[in-house]
Amino acid sequence: MYTPPGARVSAAYRQVDLNSQVLGASPHGLIGLLFNELRTCLNGAIGAIQRKDVATKVRLISKASRLIDEGLMSSLDVNAGGELGANLQRLYAYCLMRLAQAQAGNSVAIVEEVLQVMQPVMDGWNEIGGQARA
Repeated sequence: MYTPPGARVSAAYRQVDLNSQVLGASPHGLIGLLFNELRTCLNGAIGAIQRKDVATKVRLISKASRLIDEGLMSSLDVNAGGELGANLQRLYAYCLMRLAQAQAGNSVAIVEEVLQVMQPVMDGWNEIGGQARA
């Protein structure tokens, strides 16, 4: 598939910016970056499903699943987190299951559900960050 040179350059700059953000982020900030990228992937997947762009849908839902599984879930310490950690683990597992269903069924509604379910967690995480900086 052909990608115009301008798009390749733009993607390279975005990657450099993301790498810079990751290198300079606190542990709290890293989770915030995961949440931001998750939101971007889910919104992008919704658009891809609506446009019937299967390749983009597959890429974005797969990336969202990896962000949840390899990023958010793997960073949980259920022993130290107690009930909250266990609840987050169950929430993340539920979202992974629903994303697999969305992938198979081309379902905007399911992707929107995952976004809606995750939104309070993402908002809460951002609020914690604001309090920590205050």
